[in-house]
Amino acid sequence: MKTTSLLLFIALLLTPAALRAGEFESAFRKNVGEFLNLLDAQQAKACLLPLDDDKNRLQRQYTGGKRPGVEISKLNAQQRAAMEKALRMVLSDHGWKMANRVAKQDGPDGLAKYWITCFGDPRQQGDFAFRIAEHHLTVVHLEVAEGETKEFGPILLGANPATLWKDDELALLDVWKKIADPKALIADKGAIASRLMSMDEGVMFSSLNADAQAALQSAWNQRLSIFTTPVQKRINALHAERGGWEKSRVAYYNQSPEKRSIDGGRWDFKCGLPGMVWDYEASRGHIHMSLWVKALK
Repeated sequence: MKTTSLLLFIALLLTPAALRAGEFESAFRKNVGEFLNLLDAQQAKACLLPLDDDKNRLQRQYTGGKRPGVEISKLNAQQRAAMEKALRMVLSDHGWKMANRVAKQDGPDGLAKYWITCFGDPRQQGDFAFRIAEHHLTVVHLEVAEGETKEFGPILLGANPATLWKDDELALLDVWKKIADPKALIADKGAIASRLMSMDEGVMFSSLNADAQAALQSAWNQRLSIFTTPVQKRINALHAERGGWEKSRVAYYNQSPEKRSIDGGRWDFKCGLPGMVWDYEASRGHIHMSLWVKALK
């Protein structure tokens, strides 16, 4: 199995970092709408699905194959440029670099295999969600509701072979070294990436020593580094709305985390709080990572 990815960075008149709260969502809505305006009738029908199509909207699929939407390979140059303009609002330089590295694991045509889907129409006043997905991951899933980002993800990232995401792995290995609490390891049990964490597993963030807390927050910042500044700020706000670090639990699974996946490490990780999870899975011999923030009911 191989992994593809598409993460894109922006060059707008106003950069994403310069956009204040609310302005980002408005600009993102505008750019996605401009992309949709360039699609022909058949493409638009394939790309636009109802917002309440939860089966497709919340799909968490790492394996390759057809997805709902319109395939990037079917876009002309103008359509693809408009698509990239919208997506480049979401991902950072680091994210773009990693995307290209991951995409090349699936061959030179990896990017063309992605499927773009819009749930709800951003050109109207209602809520909408935008997603691009293919083999092993969902790259961008940003839901805008009532003018603000209310839900984010599931973001699915991966690598096979497990040569990528070294900084993320090293950050999580550093957390384990500093936790010094055997209760944080659930031995001989794997954890599936993108599944919400059971709230009876692991240990509370508040119970960790100061060094472990700082290391975990550093690992979190490393995970968020694939996104642009406004997206990072919104994810952190969503994190705080769900209880933040005070409500977060931490667990490692399967083997004791001693080495990277490429070196034979077969361990998993989750940090969760009600309605939110970010994780890492390597117990199956390659890397799956996810970030998912559910909308509050």
